[in-house]
Amino acid sequence: MHSEGLQPGLLLKRSPFLAVKRLSNNEVRVYSKLHGNLTSFNFDINEVLKLFDSQTNLGTAAPKVSEICRCDPMALVKELYEKRFLIEENKKEKDILLEYVEAMKYKNKIPKVSHVTFLISAKCNLACKGCYHNFYDFKSADMDSEFAGRILEGLFPYLKRREIPELLISFLGYEPLLNFETLSRIYDQACSMGGGYGIKTFFKIFTNAFSVSEEIYKWIEQNKSTLGIKVSLDGIREDNNKRRVDLAGRGTYDIVIDNLKRIISTGVECGVLIVLSKLNFPNIEKFVDEMAGIGIRNITANIFCGQSRDERLIELTEQEKFEAIKRMDMATERYGIEFDGEWKFTVVQMITGAHFSCPAGIKQLVFSADGAIYPCQRFAGTKMRFGTYEKGFWETLIDGQCGSYDNWTTDLYNGVMERTKEENADLTGWSCPFLPFIRGECIGKNLERELNKYLLEYYITRPFSRILSQSPMDCSSH
Repeated sequence: MHSEGLQPGLLLKRSPFLAVKRLSNNEVRVYSKLHGNLTSFNFDINEVLKLFDSQTNLGTAAPKVSEICRCDPMALVKELYEKRFLIEENKKEKDILLEYVEAMKYKNKIPKVSHVTFLISAKCNLACKGCYHNFYDFKSADMDSEFAGRILEGLFPYLKRREIPELLISFLGYEPLLNFETLSRIYDQACSMGGGYGIKTFFKIFTNAFSVSEEIYKWIEQNKSTLGIKVSLDGIREDNNKRRVDLAGRGTYDIVIDNLKRIISTGVECGVLIVLSKLNFPNIEKFVDEMAGIGIRNITANIFCGQSRDERLIELTEQEKFEAIKRMDMATERYGIEFDGEWKFTVVQMITGAHFSCPAGIKQLVFSADGAIYPCQRFAGTKMRFGTYEKGFWETLIDGQCGSYDNWTTDLYNGVMERTKEENADLTGWSCPFLPFIRGECIGKNLERELNKYLLEYYITRPFSRILSQSPMDCSSH
């Protein structure tokens, strides 16, 4: 039923998924754990919602609403109804949840890819301990611009047909700047095609910044308006050098910092990416202080995930993960630094209702030089792939005939549907499927539910600018 049709005799009740949080300044935050729609109210909205603890006649409730707050009661109820804070169906919680999952499954049947990643280099000039590329035997080659060009020739017509107005192209490797010739040619072709198709195209390079030539510095400065750079750095000098080392085993911090400063001086949008572990947990605030001192305006913090027994020993506990993220958020806020990470998908999805919107398999595709297509760069080298790139791939995706994508989503939603059978079931804790995948679990299962519960409880109290990024290039990566 549309909100325009709200009638005085309509029976409404409070959503069973509602969460209400009063802040210290009397601001009240409300959101649905299922539909999102985080909203702030400057009056006691909870008193209004209590009127609908059981099914209540709208005509009867309206005068009581006007006694609680000085506003148009019908307009307020309309807003609460449109945001699914109030519902008319007298259904059980699990039935509503099942309907929602089915609706999302249908919505994502055909992906709307707006983020494409090219794994353009098969080489790296570092030997970082615990590199996620070592999880699987990923063997590819340097990508050539001709192959990438064929992908772009199918991609832009796809974007036009799907009415997708913006595209983010990311470059990863191993180390993408080691194949700068291909990178720059892809950039030029994508810029040209983006202009021709009327699609805003942005680019992001994920680099260790260990070796940057004069040619690259000049190129960055020339193209800074559509370019973003994310430099990997795992803490202050003593912490970074425990893990990020060159091929001779020497720490990389000093060289990377010098190169990072010069990249910043070009005027390009530049941030750093830190992988949080027990190695850098004690010095989070010192790291943020150092980054602020050199002019960094964005920090991405992902969580270290080990493969071997020794690597697992430096993983943070669930409580430590939350503490690390909270400390990083508070430290960056002091300097006005934007803070994000792959963990933030959980928060954003819950407060916006955009469940299952992780780029992996739904909004993002990753292409390697051997033609393999992956849902995310973290899956590179695994069996989790969408086949091999061939002419007609984009048409197959649009027509809903990509079998490997269908298998991915079937596995994903089967896992989610299993969760709906749990007692007090909800979607709290939905997160990246990579961790359960490498742990041998179904990709719809969440292994970080406790962490995500802490994150949601924390972020629900934060300024909106600390929750939702305004950047067109807000995807994170390892």
